[in-house]
Amino acid sequence: MVTQDDNKFNKNIILIIAAVIIFIFLPNFISGYYIRIFTAIFMYATISQCINLMSGYMGYLPFGHVMFFGIGAYMSAILMKLGLPVFIAIPMACLSAIIVSIILGFPVLRLRGHYFAIATIGMNGAIMTVVQNATEITGGARGTTFPIIMASPDVVYRYFYLAMLSLMVITSLVMHVVVNSKFGYGIRSIKANEDAANSMGINTTFTKVTTWAIAALFTSIAGGIYGYWMSFIAPDEVFDLMFITNSIIMMLIGGAGTILGPIFGAFIVETVSEVAWSGFMQYHLAALGIATIVIVFFVPRGVIGTITDKIRNRRIELSKKAEVTNG
Repeated sequence: MVTQDDNKFNKNIILIIAAVIIFIFLPNFISGYYIRIFTAIFMYATISQCINLMSGYMGYLPFGHVMFFGIGAYMSAILMKLGLPVFIAIPMACLSAIIVSIILGFPVLRLRGHYFAIATIGMNGAIMTVVQNATEITGGARGTTFPIIMASPDVVYRYFYLAMLSLMVITSLVMHVVVNSKFGYGIRSIKANEDAANSMGINTTFTKVTTWAIAALFTSIAGGIYGYWMSFIAPDEVFDLMFITNSIIMMLIGGAGTILGPIFGAFIVETVSEVAWSGFMQYHLAALGIATIVIVFFVPRGVIGTITDKIRNRRIELSKKAEVTNG
C-alpha cells in the first residue's frame, strides 16, 4: 500500500532529478559569465554540505576546515606537475586529506565548542605556514600552477561546471545516506548529548573522526577541482578562512541540519553577493552583510528549516481538526 509519505518522497525525487537534468543542459543557454557563477555556487554548496555534516548534524563547527580545501588543491597541483592525470591526482590528494583529518582528529576532536573551532583555525594556519615555506615543493608564498587545459574557454567553462555540479550532487547524496543511516543517528546523538551517547555504547571518538574524514574527503575534492579550474593557486587564497565563513553563512541561511539547506543557501548568498557587487560596488560587503542579517533575523531556522516547520505545523493542525471532526 502506497502511503502519502511515499508519494511525497517520490515527488521530491522526481523534482530533484528534473532539477539536475536542467542544470546539465543549462550551459547551452547561458553565457560564460553565468557558467562561472553557477560553478562557484556548486563548489560552495559542496563545502557547505561538509560543514553542515560537522556542525548542523554533529554540533562541531570547524572554522579551520578550509585546510582540507587547501590540501586538496596543493596536492593535486604537485601530483599533476609530476605527470599524473587529474583523475588520479585528485583522488590521491583526497587520500592525503583523509589521513591528515584522522591524524589531527583524534586529539583535536576531544575539544568541544569554541575550543575546537579555535584549534582548527590554528591547524589551518600551521599547514599554510608549512606550504609557504616548502618553496621547492609548493612554490612557497608565490604559489604554484596547474597544467593548462588545451581547449577553448567555452569548453573549459563547461568542463568545470559539470565537474562541480557532479561533485555537489554526489556529496549531497552521500550526506543523505550517511545522516539517515545507523551511523548517522550516532552523529545526531553526539549533538544532542555527547556524554549520554557515549554512555549508551556509541563510540563517539570513532564517530567524530570518521565524520570529519568524510567532510575532509569532499572538501579536498572541491579544492582539487577549484585549483585546476583557476590554473594558479597561492597559500593565502586556498587556505583563506573566508571560504568556510561563506559556507557557514550559506548553511545557516539555507537551514542547518538539512540536506537541501546548504544548496539553497549557496544559491541565495551567491545571488545576493552578485547583486550587491553590481549594484553597490563600493559598499558591496556592507550590502551583503545587511542582507544576510535581515535573512537570518526573519528566517532564523533557515529557508528549508522554516518551510519544514510550517509544513509540520500545518500537518499537526489538520490532524487535530480531523480528530475533533471524527470525535
